[in-house]
Amino acid sequence: MVDWGQLALWALITGGTPLILLLVPASKARLSDRATHLMLGFSAGILGGLASLNILPEAFRTAGELPAGVRLPDQAVPLALGLGFLVLLLIERHLLGRAGRAHLDDGHPIRPFGTLAVSALAVHGTMDGFVIPLGFQLGTTVGTVIVLAVAVHQIPDSFAALSVGLTSGHSRRTVAAYVLATALDTPLGIVLGVAFLGAGQAWLPLGLAFSAGTFLFVSAADLVPELQHRSRSLLVTLSIVAGFLLILGLTFVPGG
Repeated sequence: MVDWGQLALWALITGGTPLILLLVPASKARLSDRATHLMLGFSAGILGGLASLNILPEAFRTAGELPAGVRLPDQAVPLALGLGFLVLLLIERHLLGRAGRAHLDDGHPIRPFGTLAVSALAVHGTMDGFVIPLGFQLGTTVGTVIVLAVAVHQIPDSFAALSVGLTSGHSRRTVAAYVLATALDTPLGIVLGVAFLGAGQAWLPLGLAFSAGTFLFVSAADLVPELQHRSRSLLVTLSIVAGFLLILGLTFVPGG
């Protein structure tokens, strides 16, 4: 049973992190290309590590522990993993027009930004939130690792939304609305995750695997190729490794 007090805390942590950016005057809210690339690289490592070291192993474990009457076919978890990857691929490339990541190259927008770019970020954020209640269903440590990782991941995504507004020449009110959208998407995902848990025990490993697939897409098919195209520096590579090692370290925190 979900503790609604805990639910509010998770939403505050993950949804409140991006709102810090609203305290930064829009005229000064600029980061260098290198700093943005490092943030995105760190985020890619976090998502890749979270999917491969935490979420996917737990999906297989919970599938194996289901009662005999609700056992899943052997290919159910891998299928849900692939489905998560493909669904986000289709959403981003065909429904959202592959708006891309919001950052600058030598001070100039890489490609046009706007509502589509923010929509892509919001889809990612919703999936971030979706897996949080599923993680806490498995144990305190798993859930805490996911919350911390998502909160860290929210920072570059929300800065990306901020960059969208600034580079598109929107008013400060519109810029604030973009950041607010990336703050509300994760709490929305948390609510969807809670509703999903009510569907039945057998759906938990499938939801975890689906979430792992979406995380792997954002990390391996979205962020890393973009960074390889825009910045091949050793420092960016190390930031990806650092994000992965952070999740590796949090994975072994005792008390789960």
